[in-house]
Amino acid sequence: MINNIIDKIKESEKRSKEIIASSKKESSEIIEKAYQKGNEYVRNSELIAKNLSKDARSRAMGDVATEKIKIEEEYDKKTKSIIDNSQSREEKAIKKLTDSVLD
Repeated sequence: MINNIIDKIKESEKRSKEIIASSKKESSEIIEKAYQKGNEYVRNSELIAKNLSKDARSRAMGDVATEKIKIEEEYDKKTKSIIDNSQSREEKAIKKLTDSVLD
C-alpha cells in the first residue's frame, strides 16, 4: 500500500514535470508568435507610412505643377498687357511727334 502511494506520488511528479515542460514550450511558442505578429505590424505600418508619404509627395508635385501653370499664365497676361500698353504709348508718341512736325 505504501509502495502504491509512493508510485502514485512519483507518477504525479512525473506528470507535473511534463505539464510544466509543455506549458513552458507553449508559452515560448505564444511569445514567439506574438513577436512575429508585432514585427509584421511594424513592417505593414512602415509600408503604409511610405505609401502615404509617396502619395503626399505626388499630390504636392501636382499642386506645384498646377500653381506653376497658373503663375505662367498670369505672367504671360501681365507681359502681354505691358507690351500692349507700351505699343499704345509708342503709337501715341509717334502720332504726337508727327502732328507736331506737320503743324
